[in-house]
Amino acid sequence: MRTADLTPTAEAALQQDLQVLSDHKLRWAQLPIWDKIGYLKEIRELVLEQAEEWTRVGAEFKGFAPDHPYVGGEEWLGGPYPTVAWISDVIGTLEALRVGEDPLAGLPVTTRPDGQVVLRAMPGSVYDRLLLSGYELDVWMEPGVSEAEMRATVGSFYSEEDPQGRVCAVLGAGNVSAIPVLDLLYAMFVSGDVVALKLNPVAEGYGPVFERIFAPLIADGYVRIVYGGGDVGEQLVRSELVDSVHITGSGRTFDAIVWGVGAQVEERKIRGEQLLGKPISSELGGVGPTIVVPGRWSKADIAYQAEHIATQKLHSSGHTCVASQVLVVSEDWPQREEFVAAVERALADAPRRQPFYPGTEDRLAAFLDSNPSARLLDGNQRVAVLKDVDPTHDHPAFAEEFFGPAYLIVALPGGTTEEFLRYAVDFANERLAGNLGANLLVDPGAADRHSEAIDRAIADLRFGCIGVNAWAGVVFLTSRAAWGAYPGNSAVDIGSGAGVVHNSLMLDRPQKNVLSAPFRPFPRSVRHGGRTMAVKPPWFLTNTTSVSTARQFTHFAADPGPARLPALFWSALRG
Repeated sequence: MRTADLTPTAEAALQQDLQVLSDHKLRWAQLPIWDKIGYLKEIRELVLEQAEEWTRVGAEFKGFAPDHPYVGGEEWLGGPYPTVAWISDVIGTLEALRVGEDPLAGLPVTTRPDGQVVLRAMPGSVYDRLLLSGYELDVWMEPGVSEAEMRATVGSFYSEEDPQGRVCAVLGAGNVSAIPVLDLLYAMFVSGDVVALKLNPVAEGYGPVFERIFAPLIADGYVRIVYGGGDVGEQLVRSELVDSVHITGSGRTFDAIVWGVGAQVEERKIRGEQLLGKPISSELGGVGPTIVVPGRWSKADIAYQAEHIATQKLHSSGHTCVASQVLVVSEDWPQREEFVAAVERALADAPRRQPFYPGTEDRLAAFLDSNPSARLLDGNQRVAVLKDVDPTHDHPAFAEEFFGPAYLIVALPGGTTEEFLRYAVDFANERLAGNLGANLLVDPGAADRHSEAIDRAIADLRFGCIGVNAWAGVVFLTSRAAWGAYPGNSAVDIGSGAGVVHNSLMLDRPQKNVLSAPFRPFPRSVRHGGRTMAVKPPWFLTNTTSVSTARQFTHFAADPGPARLPALFWSALRG
């Protein structure tokens, strides 16, 4: 259904779509696993068929040709690749459940001294070890979840005796094209729901591609794609035929759905008087920190990690819910000023492009007006940098996600690394809004000298996705990760949301994801005694072969095998 506003005809069409879904929810919930695997395989082939068109639409939407060396790769990594990788991993999980095997078999499990269970979700195959050398993903379970419980509750929906099914309204994000697709797939194949996917008006151009990809599910009455503005979304989530809601967006949108708008909202929160009487899960972004652990860095280290910071900030023009917004450094680090200067250069030298999300220029102008000491970098992009921000001051950018090219730099005291990390973790947990993603940069020498303090910092950070020498945004690309906020947010104070998606291993109560990567890329890593073969990642802004590498990764995820490795390795090395 396409509609710019909710006319009586459009309202009737929406109601008809929801009735079709409602009529088919029981059948979908009770459909045998083998049949669901069949749908996934068919959808995976359709994603591959539509991948070039998918990325063409996205690149042109952002003002570039689809083979642009940077934006084109961004489109592959933010669209077809994570979709194909997720489908392949979920097929593996479902096949194990179908035959009564343990989907977690072969994955290492450890128990921390405090009893918390940690699953090493990646690497999971010889190909992971080859292609993602040095990358490791740990999924920490909530305290109190034993290893036996973790295994017993994998794919809990599929252990229900008589599931009745639900109609889930998925309100899709407008910034990264894989988000609505993966949210839809998660609701269907992990939670057992049929789905009405409402596209964000910003991203409606992807609609025809998505309709072709989901054609088998649409034809059989399990999916409907809905277009329109806020009035359509309002009608959708309030419908008696909708049983649950999932939203990727802003806290303001969440509050409007759950509590309404206007002067009565705070009073409703006090009374606990929600306007939405149905389950809602959400991913809402936040203010992401990047904490730099003091160390002894070479000039090459400084340059590389400065590029890393620029990528964390300016990937997708800064329009990502897990973008780094605050750089946290030690005021006692001798290399602090040198590194901050390198970060400013990397931001200024980032590939030329314009923000594509509505309202960005207005927000940037308002930020500059309210922060006279901010510097607008004279480079390829308009990036505002505000240095020496008082960490004890209630700066507005500590309290709200900017969602664009503005960056803050905070120096915290720390006579020792241990002291600095305590200050940094407290600052991130207590002063910054949200709890989705945080990043930690630490060189191998510092990691060895201060291993206990770094482990404690990772344990104490209350964020759902933590990158150690990796951008937390890469957790989004890692299908086995349980993407979402740190547990404990309430509807009254929703933070970065509630619930998880992706989670292709179908873990029931994950707490956080910790993705670790090499500090230095190959071949420089080897010269410093490292054993990793990981090269500059394709998501780096300065990777010149990101299109070909991401395309190769996409096809490899669908059909892994040794014959595909040479082309993939060659493209990655040239990047």
